[in-house]
Amino acid sequence: MNNRIVSQNKLRLLYSFLVFFATIAATKAMVWPMRPVAQSLDQELISKALTDGGFNPSPLKQLAAKSDSELATSEVIGYSTGNGLELRLMRGVARKRFNFQAAFLTKSHPELRINQRHLSKGSPSYAIGLIKSQPTNQTCLVEGGRNKESFAVTRNDLSLLIDQASKSKSSNLKSIIGLQANRDYQCILIQAQSTNKSVSSIDQPTWLRMLSIIQSALQSKSSQPSIQAQP
Repeated sequence: MNNRIVSQNKLRLLYSFLVFFATIAATKAMVWPMRPVAQSLDQELISKALTDGGFNPSPLKQLAAKSDSELATSEVIGYSTGNGLELRLMRGVARKRFNFQAAFLTKSHPELRINQRHLSKGSPSYAIGLIKSQPTNQTCLVEGGRNKESFAVTRNDLSLLIDQASKSKSSNLKSIIGLQANRDYQCILIQAQSTNKSVSSIDQPTWLRMLSIIQSALQSKSSQPSIQAQP
């Protein structure tokens, strides 16, 4: 009997220790998020998807990955798509929710900063502006979102998509026991820039078709439907 009581006490002590450790780890993940890390994008996967989608992608020179205590970006991959557009993509991870917006994700890459920026009307949401006087569209794709539209630009919209994507049972469990941050503020920045000096804007159906192709390629295992390009 005494041995059984001792074993039960040891078991309670072990459970108490595990609960204490999990609480400390979860609190640390929420209050002091880890330094952000951005995983590289699969250039060959996206190139194949664009080719299968009717484009003729030719790789552009990559821009180096950047990282500091507040923001991490993957290498910026790019393609000349054969129709007067240059497409660039990178993964961006912000440490703080306040900084999670497309404009902040480009702070380390002047080549991706849009001037005279304004938002498109309707959905999907994307920014319209100029880079080197050339028309440019830019948006961010949040992977794993539950809504049909997983593209956003502003902090409020992107954070909402992250909140929705973080509601899965497995994600909540990992957050509780401290295996991942309470929220992972990351998305994939997608930018199309015109190389034709005679045009004033990017053809919307072409842009939407690119987004649909990229979304399908990057989220092929997800049940979330892709957006459909307008005819």
